[in-house]
Formats: sequence, C-alpha cells, structure tokens
Amino acid sequence: MVCTGSKSEKHAYTAINNVVQQLRSKNIKIKNDANILIQNVVTAVNLGGKILIEDAARTLPRSMYEPDQFPGLIHRQLNPKTVMLLFASGKLICTGGKSSEQAFHAIHQIHSALEEKKLILYN
Repeated sequence: MVCTGSKSEKHAYTAINNVVQQLRSKNIKIKNDANILIQNVVTAVNLGGKILIEDAARTLPRSMYEPDQFPGLIHRQLNPKTVMLLFASGKLICTGGKSSEQAFHAIHQIHSALEEKKLILYN
C-alpha cells in the first residue's frame, strides 16, 4: 500500500492504520500490523527573499539549471540525500528526505549556503 498526500508523518501512520482496520472489518485477513516505512518527505518552503538563480547555478555544486526546459534550479544534496528545486521567487521544494527532520536539515543547509554566498536577496 502507498499513502500519499499526508500533511505529516503522524497523519500518514494514522491513515494507513485506518485502512488496515477497515480491511479487517470487512473480514479481510491481515496477519500482522502494518509495517510502515516512510520513503519520501516532500516539503515546500518560502525563504522570504529572491534567489539569484543564475548565480546560484554557477556557484552551488551538483546543480543544474536549464531555464528553457524548467524554470527552477535542480540541486542535489549529498547529506542528507535530497533534491531541491529552487525558484527565483525564493520558493523551494525539498524531496527525498526519509523524515521531516532530514528535510528540515537539508533546507537549513541550502538556506545557509544561499545566505553565505549572498545568493538570496531580502526585501
């Protein structure tokens, strides 16, 4: 079973357990409790400033920016292993974290790097 669209890890666990209970209530035999494994946490963030996207593409390692194909910079982080989609508007999407803590850590890292390298402008 795959659960998508949950707003938190807790809600994902609750949703899966509810489905298991509903299946059991319909006399569908399920031997064990659900073995739940979170594989991908997707997080959307507004950093509150504008990202100098072309400068970021030249500065940040493991980044790819092809504005004719996609308006965002694709940045791959190694630890934690995540992929960031950064947009000039200051918004970003972090995907690939195995927990909300990993996603938070990855976002903190990229935000710090953008500030350190002066790649984000605040109004």
